[in-house]
Amino acid sequence: MPKSPITGQVGTYLFEAKVIGHHSAKYYLDNSCGYIWVENPTWLEEAYSDAIALTDTGIVARNLKNTQSITQVMRANRLTHECGVDLGGGYGLLVRGLRDSGLDFHWSDPYARNLLARGFEAVDKNYAVATAFEVLEHLPNPLDFLTQARARYGFDTLFFSATCFDPHEIPHRDWWYWAFETGQHISFFSEKCLDYMAVQLGMRKVHLRGDIYAFTILEKLRWPGRLQRRILDRKHRRVSLTQKDYEDMKQRVIDLWSGT
Repeated sequence: MPKSPITGQVGTYLFEAKVIGHHSAKYYLDNSCGYIWVENPTWLEEAYSDAIALTDTGIVARNLKNTQSITQVMRANRLTHECGVDLGGGYGLLVRGLRDSGLDFHWSDPYARNLLARGFEAVDKNYAVATAFEVLEHLPNPLDFLTQARARYGFDTLFFSATCFDPHEIPHRDWWYWAFETGQHISFFSEKCLDYMAVQLGMRKVHLRGDIYAFTILEKLRWPGRLQRRILDRKHRRVSLTQKDYEDMKQRVIDLWSGT
């Protein structure tokens, strides 16, 4: 029987399903921590083809929402002066949005082309904060990914998204989050699994709201109330990095022209 990528424990077979219409996918449960994974997802290259990507009509709306959420929580917890890195940054939409909100974020993604945050690629140094929205469910070994990312970037707090299931009541085959039609979701988490992952990373899990979580070493990390969000929005109204980024990139172009 296959072993869990998270704990190495032998998994319990759950079911088999067709993904992308013609690939057989076997789903297993790690009972020790409440984690479901897909065995040997050989179809991932096809799953991320342009044809499948056409189904992602909510990419802009989600990134706008995530930009607002991370901006608010970082302001509320006095993290706005910290540098951040977006893991699995995709086209760079979230990084551009966070920089436009005044947060010094940088892009990282070995599998995507940075279209919207060019010039702000992450380098091998410490970033106090990281984000990973709609990333972990796409990975065959999410704990290994985060372990390597933390070793590379040294972040103390990671904000991420997760749609958790109850390990005592496995979702039915009609659960929308299986996403059989795209074959992109291959890791599924319970709250217990997130707690386990946090410990392995030397951190603790914080459930901020909805599907937004954090792994952190901070003693306090909280979601701001409505009144505090309004106050913080007014306070930080003119802190965007958009103009500064423009000036920096313009100077970089001038330097290239002059050969300096």
